Amino acid sequence: MKKSLLILLVFISAKILAQPHAKFIHQQNPKTFAEVQKAFNDYYLTHEVEKGSGYKIFRRWEWYWEQRLGKTGTYPAPTVNFEEWEKYKLQHADLHEKTTQQFQGNWISKGPNNSPGGYSGIGRISCIGFHPTQANTFWVGTPAGGLWKTTDGGQTWTTNTDDLPVLGITDIAINPNNANIMYIATGDGNNGSTASFQGFSYYYGTGDTKSIGVLKSTDGGATWNTTGLNWNVQQIKLLNRLIINPSNPQILYAAASDGIYKTTNAGTAWTKVATGHFCDLEFHPNNPQIIYAATKDLFNGDAQIFVSSNGGNTFMQKTFMTQNSRIALAVTPNFPDLLDAVVADETGGLAGMIYSDDAGFTMNPYIFGSCSYNMLNWDAGATGCGGQGSYDLCYVMHPNDYLEIWLGGVNLWATPDGGTNYFLQNYWSTYQNPGVPTVHADKHALAFHPLNSNILFQCNDGGIYKTTNSGQSWSDLSNGITNSEIYRIGVSQQTSNKVICGLQDNGSKLLSGNNWNDVTGGDGMDCQIDYSNDNIQYASYAQGVLYRTTDNWSTQTTISSNLPGGQQSGGWITPMAIDPGNPQTIYAGYDRIYKSTNRGNSWTSISPPLSASKLLTLTIAPSNSNYIYTASNDTLFVTTDGGQSWGYVVLSNTGSYITGLAVSNTNPSNMWVTMSGYANGDKVFKTTNAGNSFTNISGTLPNVPANCIVYENGSADGVYVGTDVGIFYRDNNMSDWLPFSSQLPNVVVADLDISYQDNKLWAATFGRGLWKSDLFSVSAGTPHVADISPEISIFPNPATGLFYISTSQLSFKLQQVNIVNALGEKMQDITNPTAISGAYYQFDLSQLPGGVYFINMLVNDSWVSKKLVKQ
Repeated sequence: MKKSLLILLVFISAKILAQPHAKFIHQQNPKTFAEVQKAFNDYYLTHEVEKGSGYKIFRRWEWYWEQRLGKTGTYPAPTVNFEEWEKYKLQHADLHEKTTQQFQGNWISKGPNNSPGGYSGIGRISCIGFHPTQANTFWVGTPAGGLWKTTDGGQTWTTNTDDLPVLGITDIAINPNNANIMYIATGDGNNGSTASFQGFSYYYGTGDTKSIGVLKSTDGGATWNTTGLNWNVQQIKLLNRLIINPSNPQILYAAASDGIYKTTNAGTAWTKVATGHFCDLEFHPNNPQIIYAATKDLFNGDAQIFVSSNGGNTFMQKTFMTQNSRIALAVTPNFPDLLDAVVADETGGLAGMIYSDDAGFTMNPYIFGSCSYNMLNWDAGATGCGGQGSYDLCYVMHPNDYLEIWLGGVNLWATPDGGTNYFLQNYWSTYQNPGVPTVHADKHALAFHPLNSNILFQCNDGGIYKTTNSGQSWSDLSNGITNSEIYRIGVSQQTSNKVICGLQDNGSKLLSGNNWNDVTGGDGMDCQIDYSNDNIQYASYAQGVLYRTTDNWSTQTTISSNLPGGQQSGGWITPMAIDPGNPQTIYAGYDRIYKSTNRGNSWTSISPPLSASKLLTLTIAPSNSNYIYTASNDTLFVTTDGGQSWGYVVLSNTGSYITGLAVSNTNPSNMWVTMSGYANGDKVFKTTNAGNSFTNISGTLPNVPANCIVYENGSADGVYVGTDVGIFYRDNNMSDWLPFSSQLPNVVVADLDISYQDNKLWAATFGRGLWKSDLFSVSAGTPHVADISPEISIFPNPATGLFYISTSQLSFKLQQVNIVNALGEKMQDITNPTAISGAYYQFDLSQLPGGVYFINMLVNDSWVSKKLVKQ
């Protein structure tokens, strides 16, 4: 007998708790997105929001799907993005080939790919797989950023999965006899953070990325191909676990949201051998004919343990529990017949632990959770009701000591004595920390290294960490992985490579040059950098908590607490904007528009409540800040007098929702709108009269959500659109859109911005971090030569009128000069300027007002930019 505690014959959660929202919603029997949303909101009218309750995960889902489903509430096929992109390429074969060579930009990754560890992180890691003979080679899978490989123990990482149909990896299986043969379970089995719920699959989860089944590689991951488990149909399925028979690697098992699948011919064909939502699988350490399985049930509380004794041909239910949502399993070769399991209750808190010491024949409960004994809660003392066990739950026993068990939830716990005592091993933040290491929250996988049992890895929402001293200290191995899920970005107009980003789970981060720094915690949302002083920046937290710094984040202030009546509740991503004509004036959109003329020290309302729903996007016309555009769902709200009066227009006849707004920098009435959803031809609209009428300019854009748009100042009305399958460009000289995604991964583009001081387009992706490219006008030219900007001189600087450009290079050829202001407005455009003598040119700024200007020079077919101050 493994345990010395009292054994009860019936295992029932002893907690008396309010029902969690998932079960409450199920009881309301919702049929549509709107009904699910209403049931959730009704639940929290009478329940307090607590950390770890699942509230935040739902709000992520709501933000993601509400804009994509619109009024129709119709969910797309899981493979819609891949299929629509393939259709687009087929219809534009000649164009695609041409644009690939010349016009698609030159995107490069800018991270974040380094972190100090501890509370900080880069992005969620879901799983880990090991090379059978090379200790320093292993792989990790991400929910939306692909598969990553290290060959030096985590010092460096590479990926080659950017072109896969999906970038979600939920498990990895490697042939123990031939490491070139690998399998990956696609999608996001951890319920995800955005697309966590979909129709009635809300209760089960559909993950950040949908599964297209199991992919296989026979060349060590260099290339991937589909297997017989190929879900390229209109189904909503997830894979959660993938295991390979160590005695016969031709046999694999996959735990899926609709059952267990088995293959006996290395993936060629699969048979469903059990039905139910299975979330975990484990082999008996000495007998692969014995397989343990566990299910998940977030609304009926019917999670159970199953056992097969005939190689997975059939499974027998071994527990009959109630009020439990999810189970994680653990086995160890140190006690081969031992199975141990941790059970999460309906609230995500700890229901208890179960064990079997006879290879699953009998099941025995030995720990009962309660609100005062709950290791799945966020509290450092394991007290408090509820938790996130339905989202983050992992469990592992030491391979050499069956009494040593590790339990991951929000935090990490371990017992050295088989469960008699559990001790906190690391805590999610420095808040309430009782002296243990700080490691990022929300654990999704725990694994001892199969070739070195002194090393324990954990995968969490921040990355991958390891300990070599039984948890006394932890090393962050995430540096080099680029898998951040970014919501919004803001760029500097004064300094190259200075960008602030709002990240899911990992706060707001600031890129300065090549260095990344964390500036706020939690979930980072909308963010801005003051164009007149880039030490002044803004960041935000979910639902409208706004922060400001005036010293590059040495200090910060919560400016949303200064709103009339105090902190207001906004949308999941509450939009904010800086006035293009006066940087001291800023705006924020809640149910109405608030304006501050002192950078957030005080606010006034400049609109009535505009919508029962929260405002989703907001922009101010650069040439006339009296023109303000904002939107909620499918309704655009417009003022042309600074908020004294407002008009509105319902933009879409198909029920699609507005996602992005962009305004011309010279004409405040010229404005572009992007639409999400899956209505073909309902993607981008343009108005030339401030919203009184619109022209559909969607052209032949793929039928996927268009998420964001940015206008290129000084162009022929050029706009860039970010979609679920990449970026597209169009201007007045074009009759249709051109793809602009060369070298960009197959990933959702969530936000776009332009830094005019160096003519770069920046893209926030949801799963592969931050990217930048030259603008279309630059990248469409001949290939770039080396950057020769250090050898170009501009003087005097500051200048009062005349200034000069010179260089010592004999081959210097100045072909064009554009002079733009800090807002990106083109003030002068000189083609083929005449040299005074040699490579010495004179220009006159005397007619321009004082301020910061950028001198953009086309030199020897390469664009170079210099900053100049006019006094």
